[in-house]
Amino acid sequence: MGSELIKWDSQGTPFSVVFDDMYFCAVNGYEDALYIFCGGNRLEERFKKLDPAVKGTFTIVETGFGTGLIFCVAWKLWKQHAPSSWTLNFFTVERYPLPVEELEQALSVWALIKLQANELVENYKVFSGKAGVFDLNGGCVRLTIVFDDIILGLEKIAQDGLAASKADALFLDGFSPAKNPQMWTEEVFAGLARLSGKGTTLATFTVAGWVRRGLEAQGFSIQKVTGYGCKNEMLEGSFDG
Repeated sequence: MGSELIKWDSQGTPFSVVFDDMYFCAVNGYEDALYIFCGGNRLEERFKKLDPAVKGTFTIVETGFGTGLIFCVAWKLWKQHAPSSWTLNFFTVERYPLPVEELEQALSVWALIKLQANELVENYKVFSGKAGVFDLNGGCVRLTIVFDDIILGLEKIAQDGLAASKADALFLDGFSPAKNPQMWTEEVFAGLARLSGKGTTLATFTVAGWVRRGLEAQGFSIQKVTGYGCKNEMLEGSFDG
């Protein structure tokens, strides 16, 4: 039985009660995340190229934490390919955070991220209207979740010094633009542009025309490319400034 935020279908797939949309595809949600968000930002290639002689930080900003699946997939990729001298700094915004019990249930579907999911669940707490900062993987991964509206969340990341440098990659996630349009507005795109530097990359599952045009209006170059699974197409691009 689900809470006021989430319900489960007969296959165990989690759906948002608020937006009447699924959090991820039960058949290939892991592969979706790996292909669309990590692949669309060329993360494996970029992680492998990080200089092990340098103590650096790679920053990802995500819109919509949800079940944490995409974060865990990116974390696993980081652990596999990034030098130990580097830190993954992952910022995300979530207005409707799941209780830890349901976060755990949703992530339990994916055996490939069991280690990441278990550590996330052990550390996860909700701070209403504030940012929760979680040091994971022995300090090699820092997760910051701003529990707030997307506009306010992006402003907090930009203005309160949470992001010491510009984002290296953006994950534009969230429920379908048709069902959750407030996550896909000009204000959101402007907030993402403020967090971006020249060369910041982005990827998203949606190919809605107004999303593409809105991002281009803020200085992003956007391409429609082949998607994965039930997503025939997706968008990827970079910030030109």
